[in-house]
Amino acid sequence: MRQLLPLITAFSLILLSCGQQTNESIKSGGIWHLDSGVFNSDGSSKKAVIGSDSDVEIAMEFFNAYADLNPQRMVELSEDIVKFHPGDVAGVFDVDSSNTDFLVQRQSNFESMDRTIINITPLAVEGSENYTVVEINFTETITYKDGTTSSAHFFERIHVENKKVNRVVQWMRPM
Repeated sequence: MRQLLPLITAFSLILLSCGQQTNESIKSGGIWHLDSGVFNSDGSSKKAVIGSDSDVEIAMEFFNAYADLNPQRMVELSEDIVKFHPGDVAGVFDVDSSNTDFLVQRQSNFESMDRTIINITPLAVEGSENYTVVEINFTETITYKDGTTSSAHFFERIHVENKKVNRVVQWMRPM
């Protein structure tokens, strides 16, 4: 029996050590392709990483300004031209952000807007310190001045570069 005890102990230690796993956190992943070509020196694509909280704050302030029908605040948070890919209309629009004309026209028949955020994910290009794409999944109900309403589910990507919004891309489906 005394000879079996060291053998059983050794066998138990082997089993326990095999069962232990280290949790290695993933720091980057995916493939990031942009028109301007964000590549490593070996030609491989840079990876996506979690973006900055400060860029999330800018994107959320922009997002909330639209819901609050506050186009002036949106202009303050934007670059001079914002590329807008609306979820409800085909095409890409260059929006002049030196004034509120486009936003005022787009919201002209809105009485109010209610948005419910499902999740927010900031993504950045590996090694970038000034560019984050803030992805927001949300539902939206618009009440129009004539009393009617519309509801939709959106996936929106707000691009923040050098602390300014420069692109908004939306995908939408009715609820």
